[in-house]
Amino acid sequence: MLLEIREVSRKTARDGRLEVTESSARRLAMVPPPLHVEVDSTRGEAAIVDMTCDCAKGGSLGGSLGGSLGGHRHYFVQSPLFSALPAGETIVLELLEGPLLTVARPHPLRPE
Repeated sequence: MLLEIREVSRKTARDGRLEVTESSARRLAMVPPPLHVEVDSTRGEAAIVDMTCDCAKGGSLGGSLGGSLGGHRHYFVQSPLFSALPAGETIVLELLEGPLLTVARPHPLRPE
């Protein structure tokens, strides 16, 4: 299942977090732990994390995995494997049977 097409953030190399949509985070949260991930041919484990934020993207009220009013939430898939992804690179996140979250890169598609 194609989850999304993403551009790797400049912060990913530092914290190993790939930002995902709330919809993707909810789908991945239904996978029993551990969440297995593959980048290139290297496999590891990942976790779904979210955080409350008051950045300029704000404006939504609650409706998150953890639920909170005021500000909004950002959702991430976190794995040490993501630290090697270059900032600005376009990747494709897919959830395959197993389940296995794969990161396809580099990819000619661009996020909208």
